[in-house]
Amino acid sequence: MKKLITVFLISLLVTALLMGAGAKESGEKYPNGDVAFIIPNAAGGGNDLIVRALIPGMRDALGGNVIPENKPASRGAIAALDITKAKPDGQKIYFNSQTVILQTYGGVDVPVDGFQPVAQVVEDVAVILVKADAPYKTLEDLVAAGKNTRLKISHNGEGTLWHLAAITLSQAAKVEFQYVAYSGGGPPMLTALAAGEVDIVIVNHAESKSLIDAGRIKPLAVMSEARSPSLPDLPTCIESGFSLTYPIWRGVFTTKGVSEEILDILEKAVKAGMEGTEFNTLVKNAGLIKKFKGHKEFTKFFNEQVELTAKLMKK
Repeated sequence: MKKLITVFLISLLVTALLMGAGAKESGEKYPNGDVAFIIPNAAGGGNDLIVRALIPGMRDALGGNVIPENKPASRGAIAALDITKAKPDGQKIYFNSQTVILQTYGGVDVPVDGFQPVAQVVEDVAVILVKADAPYKTLEDLVAAGKNTRLKISHNGEGTLWHLAAITLSQAAKVEFQYVAYSGGGPPMLTALAAGEVDIVIVNHAESKSLIDAGRIKPLAVMSEARSPSLPDLPTCIESGFSLTYPIWRGVFTTKGVSEEILDILEKAVKAGMEGTEFNTLVKNAGLIKKFKGHKEFTKFFNEQVELTAKLMKK
């Protein structure tokens, strides 16, 4: 009888230990330490500014540190690979625009299916910019000059976001540009414009605002359907006589395979970041348009964008 009782107690103990281990595994605290927020661009760029504005609200929602990490090397490929090869535990997250899809067409071997969309946060407005002392007062002036002289336009690598924006302008205006690549995104492109190394830059207002305010560069038009709230006096390309728009979306990603529970937590943290003072100040000053999509809606949208981009690139 004593032996049976002993065996029974041992059995109960083993069962309890196994159940406890299982509970610990399924209910493991998230985040488990600092969350790394990977930025595939240099400090001061559009993605960088948005991430740093999101972090305070996200940090409060997660109850832990969120550390920004700029990884612009190899046109952002190192940052992208860091995410796609990471352990799917949500400890590494990533921010990008549709560049996350475009980079594979620019010679960067990054598996797009390795990303898990978490949330879209903004739509952005592309601005066509020239040096402050350039003789062009309007987009029409710039295009007219481009008919006679092959102007230099910067971008951040073949097949990237700003390269396609430049090509879009070239095709709509029927002007041939000389394309000059600068790694690292908007900041080095804008520095080159202010220094007179190139004639035209297309980036967002958030990146270009400081140099515009300093009087070193000037905007000519926005590539959106409506005028930018932060540049209300600046005409659209359509108003300037050119039928073109170039919408930009930006959002948060993590590694494919992250659990639904963690995705829900991250999505709520991103939303909290979007409600923060820092983020709303940036949105107002930079002319961004807040546009939230949760991870389910954003995943559907992202997959559609992958298919659409494949068709456009093939064409």
